[in-house]
Amino acid sequence: MQVSEKQSSPADETRRDSTPTEWLSRREVARIFQVSPSTVTRWAREGRVPAKRTPGGHYRYPADAVWRLAGTSEPADLVQLD
Repeated sequence: MQVSEKQSSPADETRRDSTPTEWLSRREVARIFQVSPSTVTRWAREGRVPAKRTPGGHYRYPADAVWRLAGTSEPADLVQLD
């Protein structure tokens, strides 16, 4: 008899592997908040999500900060236009 395991979402997998020193790609952050990658880039430019730029010009997001935001904010709070 085979026991089936609960399927996890991509966000669960990212979270399980994240440590405070890890960085997430914009695609991973987009999956966590269930928005498009371009929205994540806009949030970074607006200062809504902490990010750093790589030498190649890509954004990277600190995993611990992203998970704090995901736990304390609703995506709608971040998307709200001023």
